[in-house]
Amino acid sequence: PASRLKRSEHNYSTPLLTTIIMTNPDRPIVFVLLVLAGVADAVVVDNNVEGEPEIECGPTSITVNFNTRNEFEGHVYVKGLYDDDKCRNDQRGRHVAGIELPFDTCNVGRTRSLNPKGIFVSSTVVISFHPQFVTKVDRAYKIQCFYMEADKTVSADLEVPNEMSTLFQTQIVPMPVCQYNILDGGPDGAPVHLATLGQTVYHKWTCASETVDTFCMIVHSCTVDDGNGERIQILDHDGCALDKFILNNLEYPGDMTAGQTTMVYKYADRSQLFYQCQVSIVIKEPKEECPRPQCAEPIGFGAKQEQIAKKARELAAPASRRVLRRKRDSNTTAAFIDYEHTMDVRYELTAIEIAEDQPLPSPFSSSSFSSTPICVSSNIAVSIVAFFLALLLTVFALILIFSRTSGSSEKAFKA
Repeated sequence: PASRLKRSEHNYSTPLLTTIIMTNPDRPIVFVLLVLAGVADAVVVDNNVEGEPEIECGPTSITVNFNTRNEFEGHVYVKGLYDDDKCRNDQRGRHVAGIELPFDTCNVGRTRSLNPKGIFVSSTVVISFHPQFVTKVDRAYKIQCFYMEADKTVSADLEVPNEMSTLFQTQIVPMPVCQYNILDGGPDGAPVHLATLGQTVYHKWTCASETVDTFCMIVHSCTVDDGNGERIQILDHDGCALDKFILNNLEYPGDMTAGQTTMVYKYADRSQLFYQCQVSIVIKEPKEECPRPQCAEPIGFGAKQEQIAKKARELAAPASRRVLRRKRDSNTTAAFIDYEHTMDVRYELTAIEIAEDQPLPSPFSSSSFSSTPICVSSNIAVSIVAFFLALLLTVFALILIFSRTSGSSEKAFKA
């Protein structure tokens, strides 16, 4: 609405060109040209967030509230889900703006953590102060809540005869902590969150452990989605690639490192890419190499849309799989995956398109001389006319000065 739209007004004052000619018999003519130009100032939305956002980590949802300096007239929404009414709040007219995000909607991410043990729930929320457009005063916040898993201890009294007493010593080894990054150029590049279409990047998975030569990692079940429900599987549950044009089979340069080089791609008309993979930790057999996926060469265009129901069944692995296997009793990677020690890792990437540069025309080509009319505003037209008038008066003044100087010289010569 016009009443809620603050337009940027540019106040251009009409350039004023004034020529002043002062005549004095004893002094030369003084010629003064004054040019006054208006200054244009851009107007921004007069509002912003006061202080830090207020975050409430509830049992089934996350609530985010923003205190604004003036009455709020914009939107609060989840990044990438503006068109979803359930993921956008349009309440206006108050000094507080916020949104509630249930865990099972709006692409709210959940990542398991083994150290400390619990779940990270995260989302990216945007507060936009303009009713129709995104402007420079808008802000995006990465919201994250951590829900720590409660430790439960079960004890019971047990009487053991003294002659059968045995001393046991147990050492607790913390589980590794894993992360997923997309790096610029190669395995030693910097993490990149904004990339151009076709840019070379390196997908890298790493796990850090306090012990050496104890664990192995396997990356599997990777998907990419656009935040609007379209999810594509790029690594299957065995850790094998499905589309060589999107992501090839992973390389494992170390026991706790995996990666692969690829080029940036994107969905049609959508720039957001949300990656999610599963990393399983298994115990390394003494004096043996870590088990690795045995994958065939992936075909082109093999990535497929994932069925959510099937995915849920895969995560709920059968009891036969839910043990930490120590013997290679199968040729498939699934035989080595421990679903009790599997964590989700996520990464977000924005891909943008860059238009190809058009070659500049030659200065001597026929296309350089165009007959297209040039349109100018009335203020600029008045300025041009005034400039030429001032130039004409200047030439006239110079001619007058020259004629007077010549007349005085002739009179002096005759005398």
